[in-house]
Amino acid sequence: MKPKLVDFRQEQEALRLSMREGMLEAASRLLLEEGAAALTVRKVADAVNCSTTLLYSIFGGKDGLSNALYLEGFARYQREFPLYAAQRPDAPVARGLDSVLLYAHYYHAFARRYPAYYMVMFGDAIAGFIPPEASRVAAWESFTPLIGEFQYCMRHGSIPASSASAAARLLWAAMHGVISLELKGFYLKQGHADDLFQTAVNAVLYSLQHAPHHAIQQAPPLSSKDLL
Repeated sequence: MKPKLVDFRQEQEALRLSMREGMLEAASRLLLEEGAAALTVRKVADAVNCSTTLLYSIFGGKDGLSNALYLEGFARYQREFPLYAAQRPDAPVARGLDSVLLYAHYYHAFARRYPAYYMVMFGDAIAGFIPPEASRVAAWESFTPLIGEFQYCMRHGSIPASSASAAARLLWAAMHGVISLELKGFYLKQGHADDLFQTAVNAVLYSLQHAPHHAIQQAPPLSSKDLL
């Protein structure tokens, strides 16, 4: 039996992918444990015991590493939502407004569990980093379930028919405003943040249920460039 030939190009690519995953994991750990200020090329390279030159060759520098973390944050967001939904005491949740509320609670829980990731995804944690358009388009996919639930609500009459994407934008703006203040320490007690978040979500849903039909229709359609 002839020995199996080694495809060196394939082996090299597999090694490169393995190193990339290790570097990204180290960067994620630094981000979660020490915050965005600790996210330097040198620190990540030291964490995996490699040269900064190797890290630059894989990610192209700090912007490339930042972009990888940005996308990883949204990947986690999408990956963990089904787990969160399954663990809810009232699971399975009915579609429609109940599902919109579930989505809102998950958004809040994710921000609290991964505050550093959240600020990379939606804030200004990494100074000077602007996600490329392709990454913003990919990130927007995490919001499509929310738009889908608003479409369901509008089809079944729990919210007047209008723009589902504009409704999602309105809810996201309210949630993000409260959470951003919370993560920056503006609330003295967690209970205050909880109450304000729930009040903001309820106010948006109430306004959507009772707003004139044309009020939301006039809002321009939501795109990745607008939101992320």
